[in-house]
Amino acid sequence: NNNPTKQAASSTAITNTYTQTMANKSTTAGDVLLYIPNLIGYLRVICTVLSLILMICFPQRWIIAIILYVSSFVGDLFDGIAARKFDQCSLFGGLLDMVTDRCSTTGLLCALSHEHAERPILVLLFTMLIILDISSH
Repeated sequence: NNNPTKQAASSTAITNTYTQTMANKSTTAGDVLLYIPNLIGYLRVICTVLSLILMICFPQRWIIAIILYVSSFVGDLFDGIAARKFDQCSLFGGLLDMVTDRCSTTGLLCALSHEHAERPILVLLFTMLIILDISSH
């Protein structure tokens, strides 16, 4: 039982069996929805929505709103890392990431426009930044 050669052969056999099983398994839409990067993406959406709610409806909770927004931003880094590390890149994940990025940026700029509504030049600036963000992707 303690023979290193037998242990290595056993380990190789297990690895080969796993590789063959995974090669024969087709990926379903349900599998893709539960990919680790997509789970991070869903968390990003939740953080973004909560941050925008706080920014607009409860501005006195601005610290929590910023923490949530930054968490979503940092999640953008980690979903890409996870996708490559776990070989879980998908069209759905790429779309989720892109849409979340656009909605996060647009939401933040709308919240800033709301906050600075009395300064038309800032509202114009935020509007132009929204247009630039959407049109450049």
